[in-house]
Amino acid sequence: MTAKIFLDFNATHPPIPHVLEAARAFYLEHFANSSGLSLESQRVNKRIEEARENIAATLGVDPRQIVFTSCGTESNNLLLRAFHRLAVKSHGEFRALLSPFEHPSVQTQLLALDETTLHTLPVTRSGTIAEAAWSESPKKIDCIAAMAVHNETGLALPVEKLLENFGGSVPFLVDCAQWLPKIATNAPRWLSPKYIKTLTDQGAYVTATGHKLGAGFGAGLVVLPRRHALKTESPLLAGGNQEHGLRAGSHNTEALIALELALTHKAQTNDYALWEETTSRFEALLRKNLQSVAGFEIVGSRAERAPGTSLLLLPNVPIDFLVMALDKEGITVSTGTSCKSRSRSPSAALLAMGYSERDALSVVRLSYPQTLGSETAATVAAALAAAVDALK
Repeated sequence: MTAKIFLDFNATHPPIPHVLEAARAFYLEHFANSSGLSLESQRVNKRIEEARENIAATLGVDPRQIVFTSCGTESNNLLLRAFHRLAVKSHGEFRALLSPFEHPSVQTQLLALDETTLHTLPVTRSGTIAEAAWSESPKKIDCIAAMAVHNETGLALPVEKLLENFGGSVPFLVDCAQWLPKIATNAPRWLSPKYIKTLTDQGAYVTATGHKLGAGFGAGLVVLPRRHALKTESPLLAGGNQEHGLRAGSHNTEALIALELALTHKAQTNDYALWEETTSRFEALLRKNLQSVAGFEIVGSRAERAPGTSLLLLPNVPIDFLVMALDKEGITVSTGTSCKSRSRSPSAALLAMGYSERDALSVVRLSYPQTLGSETAATVAAALAAAVDALK
């Protein structure tokens, strides 16, 4: 990584050296296939099960609720295809209700499924769920999807309220890819590690991925409710009986251990108060330095958000050139969700919030750690202002 300042944590968290080193050390010495019968295979399998138990302990759930996958996209696809099969087999159609903030691995997968009807929850310009959602949403649905923390804005979705209003016997998918890196023991309840237990106890299915935590790529997970509807007859990946028969394939031992260690590290070192202070200080600098930009705002700043994400609306600024200008200064930022940033299509979330297509293409996302220093924050704010001025 040649960038001096990396502000794209929501796309991927920089690898945590001691986490990857520990995971690699185990794998280099114990590289047997965990599904084998040999003593060495059993040793590897034991370590994977220890990882499962430690993750479950951190999140307050039973180890049997944890299903390992390769990434968050696979986790979301596994669940949505399973929900779809159940509904179509039952009554010939699949009716899904989702927030407009969902990751492409949810939106695109739903659009690809046959016999599917999608309904999107209405939201306000501030990013909150509109009051009409509670009374005007369809009553007959087969699946709900609502991510816990939005990857573009950091907005916190009212997952529990949605569960209360639309949950029950209906499968409910909660994408926690951006939520999990922000957990802290001193955070509000909705960002505390044991919140996962609260959700799964109410019937939610939770997904996440390791690279958002600093574990590198290659491991994701699903946290199942204790009583779940998934069937082993038609898993997403067919083959062996790994992961309770729900997801075949040899375990990626190194990545799974890294996922466990990174999650443990986050739970032990995250400080919500520090991250809030860092975010507040940084955004004050951004407002001061960019106050001359007509129409500038930090999207979603009037609603509840997780710390560490600032989506800047910069109307009439050529965003692609701005990103390149910052790159030249050694500052890495994003134009939004990493899965769409290259396509440069307007953010579906911002369009749903009432922003114009032009404004939805005029955003830069800064996502950063709790350790972002005052000097670095000042450097970034000044560089942004200078680049904007130069591009006018």
